[in-house]
Amino acid sequence: MSTPLTASPGQFRSDVFLIASVVAAAILMSAVAIPQWLSKQARWDLLRSHVGQIGQLAASAVDGDLHRRLLDPADYSVDRYKTALAPLVRFHSANSDLFYVYTMAERGGVPYFVLDTATAPDLRTKHHLRASGYMQPFNLRKEYDDGWLDQIANGRTYVTPTYEHDDYGYLLTAHVPIYDSQKRYSGFVGVDFDIEYYFAQEARFRMIEFGSLIAVLGAAALIGFLMALYYGDLEHRMRQLYHRATRDDLTRLLNRRSAKEAVNKALARNTANDAMLLVDIDHLKMIVQNYGQSAGEAVVAQTGEAIQQSIGEGDICARLGDSEFMVFSPDCDETRANVIANRIIDRIGRGQVALAGVKSGVTIGIAVHASADTDFSRMHRDADTALYQARVDGNCCICVFETPVQKEVRSGTSAAIS
Repeated sequence: MSTPLTASPGQFRSDVFLIASVVAAAILMSAVAIPQWLSKQARWDLLRSHVGQIGQLAASAVDGDLHRRLLDPADYSVDRYKTALAPLVRFHSANSDLFYVYTMAERGGVPYFVLDTATAPDLRTKHHLRASGYMQPFNLRKEYDDGWLDQIANGRTYVTPTYEHDDYGYLLTAHVPIYDSQKRYSGFVGVDFDIEYYFAQEARFRMIEFGSLIAVLGAAALIGFLMALYYGDLEHRMRQLYHRATRDDLTRLLNRRSAKEAVNKALARNTANDAMLLVDIDHLKMIVQNYGQSAGEAVVAQTGEAIQQSIGEGDICARLGDSEFMVFSPDCDETRANVIANRIIDRIGRGQVALAGVKSGVTIGIAVHASADTDFSRMHRDADTALYQARVDGNCCICVFETPVQKEVRSGTSAAIS
């Protein structure tokens, strides 16, 4: 602490950048992802509704009376089958996205295929289909059995909740009841869309989602960057404010308050003897009166610099008043304190703080105490007493504080010697 601290410029805080970016990304992702999820759900509901409507159109293309006759294998004929199938083949060929189009009938809780457009050689489709034969049973997996046959028999258009996997692939299916001319339930029509249809519908939205993700990450990085700059600047300003609050404006040394805190902390850490030197500029008021305030400030500044150059590593230096400086030297006895004091006086006396006709000197008071038995206030009081005695003895003097007991011992020793 022998040199004054300087406020370092604001720095870019990478930790703040990382934290702010992650937090911003989480917030922005939530703000973007929730609407996108709701939009995706809405699109899925719309897709299922669309599939249901196509199923209803397919059901309207079926001749209900003819289909009812085909429910009885005794009434089956190839020509009748082809005649009933023809409208569905045309319907299927006109809708290239359709995968399977067929009709079914329930017998004892088991659905059986009746018509299947995949059996028609003139079907125009881009898909590779596997045809189902007349009255071939369809085995639905148990996990998908939610009473769908009962729902269709009750007149409802049934659309599978999700893409379901069976022997024919992953399919989204609509089942619509078929009625004959007498409004009798005559089986149901099925239309299937494979999962590629869903992916094709979602492709453009995936690009939007990907673009949104890139935008969110970019915005989060920008926010993190700005926050890191802001925090670095704020930290810099706080350091400046702290620096100004704890430093003397002219010399940039510690002020009285911060010196008291620093000395008391050093005393709490140390167990040996410590020394405090109070250094007072001689005749500073006279210098100001004769040469002006600027000259006085120059003397103070250069004296502070000379004191710093005269003390050791770990020593604490402060300006306590207009002309008064303090040096606290931990683990320092009287001999070393006198060495520091003489070094300060010698440096200043050699003219290193001389100004255009202005020369100054200093007077120094020293107090040495055991760390465990003292504090800043006591050491300052005793060093000030020694400084006062040095003033009595004359300018540019050094005086060490002595307790009454120490004075009595010194007097007795002097008397014995004489």
